[in-house]
Amino acid sequence: MNRIMVLLAVLLVPTAAFAMDLSSSSIEDGVLDTDSACDDHDGDDESPQITISDAPAGTTHFAIIMDDPDARPLDGKTWVHWIVVNIPVGNTVLEADETPPGVELENDDEEDSYSGACPTDGRHLYRIGVFALSAPIEVGGANVPAALTIEMFRSRYAAQILGFAQIEGAFP
Repeated sequence: MNRIMVLLAVLLVPTAAFAMDLSSSSIEDGVLDTDSACDDHDGDDESPQITISDAPAGTTHFAIIMDDPDARPLDGKTWVHWIVVNIPVGNTVLEADETPPGVELENDDEEDSYSGACPTDGRHLYRIGVFALSAPIEVGGANVPAALTIEMFRSRYAAQILGFAQIEGAFP
């Protein structure tokens, strides 16, 4: 491998500082609890409990996205259930059904809130991703498109992302 390729590899691979820790009492043994599901699954549409730790130095805000890549065969895309940006760095424990401080953006149900897990075609694996950001996300107008998946957010805001953590929970 030549020197340019080595340099590119080093620049493109995240360092250990990029990783954070993320946990949730709403996910036990890899399964998302019923409270975080929709009414159709006897759920309460409660956003999951989230605990963030080991955010990288320089973090000023967090962003949370919950999406469902298993929705692709049915919906033709990864379905976004929740997206919250500009959560101040001091908010590292979010209780279940708590609206975090910050800005909730439009999900794929066209709501600025949490929409519970609601698979219509069997078991789905839901991802909760938390991003540590160096600055708040500019919101309003066309600045933030609706229903950003984890991959879309990572691509669009790469320059502001200092860290990332993800957990998964299957439902039902």
